[in-house]
Amino acid sequence: MTEEKIIIRSYSKAIFMLPTLILSIFGWIFQAIVITPTPILEIIWIVIFFCNIFVVFFDFSSSKFLIMILGIGLAATLMYFTVFPLIFRADFFSFDISEGFFGFDSHFYICMTGVLGFCLLIAIILPFFDYYTIERNELYHRKGLFTLAERWTLTNLRFTKSVPDIFEYMMFRAGTIKFYPTKTDVIILPTVLGIKKKETQLDYILSKIKVDIE
Repeated sequence: MTEEKIIIRSYSKAIFMLPTLILSIFGWIFQAIVITPTPILEIIWIVIFFCNIFVVFFDFSSSKFLIMILGIGLAATLMYFTVFPLIFRADFFSFDISEGFFGFDSHFYICMTGVLGFCLLIAIILPFFDYYTIERNELYHRKGLFTLAERWTLTNLRFTKSVPDIFEYMMFRAGTIKFYPTKTDVIILPTVLGIKKKETQLDYILSKIKVDIE
């Protein structure tokens, strides 16, 4: 009988806003020192923010990722030969950008840090009260403050691993695990961090159980 224990937590996609939170903290400190809004920092923040939003709202498989890269390449080429020559004309900017494009000062970054920090804190805490463990040759679903648990034997347990979003995997090595404890039950756990490591641990434990049974 194996005594190994695996803890598997499924997180909200909100955790993929972490890069925006980190940049907001940096912007808060930087603008508190510099005071005047910095255009390049504003542009970087907006780009990172929208990239994170895309990861949260959409799933990009490897094929979609390649298509997107091709589309970005084509768009960049068109912009280089059409839009950029207009933008970099001396008379294009008829307004003063010395104080930034959008006026993102330290107060903006403080607000974004507070909002994102609060949401991310909740997204990180909740999986500690709703998670799955494998121990004592059983799969447990532990939920709530008083750890109410459902359990299934590992004898016939099957699982599959998938990476539905290439960006999630690139950021946190995240993917989806599906458990099949019975012929009719399916347990889907999206956004499991360190998916490859979990897969290796599950393969090891389930193979040991199969050997013990035989």
